[in-house]
Amino acid sequence: MLNYQVPFGYSRKDVLLIGLGVTAFGVGLKSGLEFVGVDPLQAGNVVQLLVVLGMTVGWISSYMIRVASKDMTYAKQLRDYEGKVMEKRLEGLTEAEIQVLIEQVEEEKRVASLAANNRPNSEQVN
Repeated sequence: MLNYQVPFGYSRKDVLLIGLGVTAFGVGLKSGLEFVGVDPLQAGNVVQLLVVLGMTVGWISSYMIRVASKDMTYAKQLRDYEGKVMEKRLEGLTEAEIQVLIEQVEEEKRVASLAANNRPNSEQVN
């Protein structure tokens, strides 16, 4: 059996718990509104509006966060694919070619570091 940690909300049990929690919240809110004297039909409408609006805003905000952080399925698949392509290309190189690549990367890092150190600071300009 696979033994790995699944984030909350990604298993059947979690989905059932979320559904039960939303239902309990709705029933509790409706009962509370009725207790303070709101008409049962009006209380039902208010609860339905709040629950649907809350779930919609929650879903849209989670989607926007995933888009902003590039945590979408396509982006993950693309990163995985690019990583595997690079691994395959690296496997096909000889030791000498790998050493040349390492030297080129080190040289680029050194040049970038020198360029960053020689860049004028915006606070020093008057």
